[in-house]
Amino acid sequence: MKKLLLAATLFFIATSGHSQANYTGSYGYSLQPEGTPAKNEKASGPSGSLVLIRLEGNKYRFWLDVDKGWPSYNLGSTNGTITFKNDTASFDNTWDGAKKSCILKFRISKNVVHITSQSASGDCGFGNAVLADGSYTKWKVQPKLNNTWLKDQYFESPKVMTTANKTTLYKDENALYATAQTFAKGETLLNIAETEKTIYTEWFTSSGKFVYGWIKKTACKMFDTN
Repeated sequence: MKKLLLAATLFFIATSGHSQANYTGSYGYSLQPEGTPAKNEKASGPSGSLVLIRLEGNKYRFWLDVDKGWPSYNLGSTNGTITFKNDTASFDNTWDGAKKSCILKFRISKNVVHITSQSASGDCGFGNAVLADGSYTKWKVQPKLNNTWLKDQYFESPKVMTTANKTTLYKDENALYATAQTFAKGETLLNIAETEKTIYTEWFTSSGKFVYGWIKKTACKMFDTN
């Protein structure tokens, strides 16, 4: 989450490159346990999940989760924004205090996303011996990407409720450039990141479109979950 504020700002920087197929969807892999678990133990092996959502052009929002599996079940998780060029992209996931940089390389081949890195798990902020490396195949049965799913990704993020009759979603953290998206009074939104005067949020509209941007703090209040 530490890079989210910067990543959100970078969403709106124009990028060049050829147009390509829309790779929005959920991908993953699941392997047999490494080692020899006891026969009576319900052990699962290494696994990973990747979600891509196209923003515009070749730019995608991604969420990545990795599980080392038996016996440690150590985890790794990150999310951010990548831009594909010639079907490849990279993401700097270097963790605070890392000894070396952690760069994740993405390469798409048909319905498979290959992720490679040359970093230790600690440099990426992952659990011990957890790496993002693997071939993530697009699931035949796609889970529904909606606000319920989105709230699960940001389960630690607080929520706000819109108080204005029409709350505008802005492209920038200074609320200077408005989008066409507005929210009605009483809408509950995620407070994913914030500045002194604005809040960054992400949302799926009723038509299934993924929208993202900034709302003014004066147009909302903290949501009481009690």
